[in-house]
Amino acid sequence: MFGRFKTTCGVGSVTSLALYTRNMNRIKFTLPEVGLREISGLVYLEDGFLVLKVEDALMGEFDVDEEIIKIEPQALEYVRMRTGLLRDRLVIKPKRATLLDLVPGKHESTLELRVWRTKREKLEDLVEAFRALT
Repeated sequence: MFGRFKTTCGVGSVTSLALYTRNMNRIKFTLPEVGLREISGLVYLEDGFLVLKVEDALMGEFDVDEEIIKIEPQALEYVRMRTGLLRDRLVIKPKRATLLDLVPGKHESTLELRVWRTKREKLEDLVEAFRALT
């Protein structure tokens, strides 16, 4: 399933894919601000999990909360990429809404991570590698 600092049952995958995802680049993202709180972080694949390292800070500097959320591919309905003029979005739709409660901010039915367009190639690689896991 998913959880904070938690890895539950492993994912059966090809060893070479596991080695590839273990060393995959981390991609910076932002989420919409909630009041004076800025939410940013990193997304990457590690050992068959989609990992979100989320930092929630007051005005970007104070009262910093950091969380690591590891998500099994089976816990997600889909992971897609939407392209934009300046920023692309990684759209994550979980099978259960409880996953959205783990991530700071307001989310309706999907989690949309905003990524700068310059990281488009890395984001495409991440989506492709994630699809290979499912």
